[in-house]
Parts: sequence; structure tokens; C-alpha cells
Amino acid sequence: MKKTFYTLLLAGLSFVFLSGCMSTQNAIRLGGEWFLNNQDENFLYYEYFPFEKEHSNSSHMLREMGAMWSIANLYHYLHDERYLELAEKGFSYFERSFKRDTENDFIYVNITPDKIKLGYNAFAILTLLEIDHPEKDYYLEQLAKGIMFQQEESGELRTFFYSDRDTGVDYYPGEALLAMMSLYEETGKEEYLEATRKALPFYREYFKGNPNTAVVSWQTQAYLKYWRATGEEAARDYIFEMNDFMLESYGGGTSGFKVESAGSVVAVHVEGVNKAYELAKELGDFERMEKYANFIREGLEATMALQFTEKNNFGMVNFEEAAIGGFLGSIGSDSMRVDRNQHGVMALQAAHELRLI
Repeated sequence: MKKTFYTLLLAGLSFVFLSGCMSTQNAIRLGGEWFLNNQDENFLYYEYFPFEKEHSNSSHMLREMGAMWSIANLYHYLHDERYLELAEKGFSYFERSFKRDTENDFIYVNITPDKIKLGYNAFAILTLLEIDHPEKDYYLEQLAKGIMFQQEESGELRTFFYSDRDTGVDYYPGEALLAMMSLYEETGKEEYLEATRKALPFYREYFKGNPNTAVVSWQTQAYLKYWRATGEEAARDYIFEMNDFMLESYGGGTSGFKVESAGSVVAVHVEGVNKAYELAKELGDFERMEKYANFIREGLEATMALQFTEKNNFGMVNFEEAAIGGFLGSIGSDSMRVDRNQHGVMALQAAHELRLI
């Protein structure tokens, strides 16, 4: 099957830009439908192989929790109760793994006991902020206490509970800080703002010493909220430092970004640049607005070209409903995953709301 797939690609049947063929709203709607059509008994299948017409047995709990948050967002965006039902289904599944540390007074998500990731608490919070639950206020407070328990005096956030493991630093702290700032916006509790303030110099210095695109999106989303709450110039500068670096990593300029070969990860990067564009617009920084807007448009055009639809079917005549709306990882990929749909859909939503696409 893979041989056939690559033959079709070489024949030029797949990588076409779809901006003239499919509306942004339709791309978002189809991306949501993909979630609905790839449910299992607990929540979602993690991965689907459209050319082999089968689901993988693998799982990735953090990515599945991230997808849960995006599904809850889709409920509000599309006003479709099916997404609320699916988000609640997912939350009920992950809620079974909530554990309380009675000594330190917080909740963590013990779904992978040997690797209890900081990001689990973040996505549980972000999802809860979008849905109703009888224990909502209690859970939000306890999950947030878990994140704050992980913060060192330096501002650094330990990425795993009860472990010296230090991987995930490019991702989990940003997710956690976004959860903190989203909670601050909801509750006004200064402790959440303070945790984010304390982390800023640490992660800004970390990025200067370890510049890479993986850091940018989550940290940008968190610190735009922080900047709006405080007006702190360091947060503004950090956002621009990260996103200017992002554009340079794609051969930055006012046009000609090399996004076509990046694959589905470009949607992750667009999520951050969407927020940097908002900051530039609020500050009247027209040069950055133009650069960021061009990157967003080109990045999402490439993203939409990876979405499987009835028209953009990559040469497949007979395909399952489970394929429709899914994003392939790249031109050479033969799989769809929950995180690819999460990032693709959320990047499209934000850019559409900004009237950039």
C-alpha cells in the first residue's frame, strides 16, 4: 500500500494548495468530524492509517489530552453538542487517573505511573475551563496546585512529578504556563499570575541558550496572556524574540517561506505566530504584522494541503469515513494522529478569527 501511495505522490496527485477549493470553515468542520469518526470505547484512537484502513494500537496520553482540549474548543466554535459529549467522554476517561497527593495538597494525573507528565495537569485544566463538571472548581484548584508544586525558586517547572527526569522542557512548561494564565483570566487569582511571572526570566534565558522552534508556540500563547494582564515589556520582547526566530528558521522575510516541506508541524508553529501577530497588531508593529501574516497564510495553505477530503483524497477512490478531515504528517506520511488534527484545527480557528484566511 505504501508503494502505491508514494507512486501517487510522485505523479503529483497529492500536494496541491487548496485555498481555492475548500473554505477555512469547511476545513475546520472536517477536522472536527475526524475526531468524531475516530472514537474508541474510552475516547479516541491515537492514530489511523487511511491507506491501510486500520487504526494503530499505540497511544500517547498527553497528545490525546491535548486533543480533548481542542475538541472542547470546537464545541464552542461550532456550537455542536457532539463535541461537548466527546470532550466529556474524554475527561471522564482521564479523570479515573486523578490522584491526590494528600501530603502536599494537590492532584496529578497518574495515567502513566512511570512518567507522570506536567502537561497532563495543564490539559486537564484547559479542558475543564471549557466544559461543566460537578467538581470543576475543586479540580481546577487542585490541578493548579500540582503545577505550582513543580516550580523551583528559579522559576523552572519540573517536567515530571516525583522524578528527576528532565525531558519535555520545550513543551510541558509552556503548556502549564498557558493553563496558569487561562486560570488567572478565569479566576483573577494572583498566585497563577505570579507563577507565570516567576517563570519568565528562566525560560527567556533558556530560549536564548537553546533556541529552537519547539519552545515557541506554547510559550507565546502563555506570555501573550501574561503581557495583556501586566504590560510587562520583558514578555513582549520574549514573544517577538521567539517568533522572529521562528520566521528565520523558515527563511524569513515578507514572502517565500519554505513551509511546504515542513509537514504538519507547521500548524504548531502557526499557533504561536497567530498570537505574535495579535501582539504586533495591538502595538501597531506593521512590519511584523506583515511578516507574521504571510507566514500564517502560507503555513496554513500547506497545512490544508495535507488534509484528506473527498477531493484531496491522495489518489484513493475507496476510502473509509475515518479518513475524512484527517491531516497527514507530511507528503511522505501514511498516518493521521490526534495531535495533528488538534494543531491543524486550532491554528485554522485562530487565523480565521483574525481574518487572515
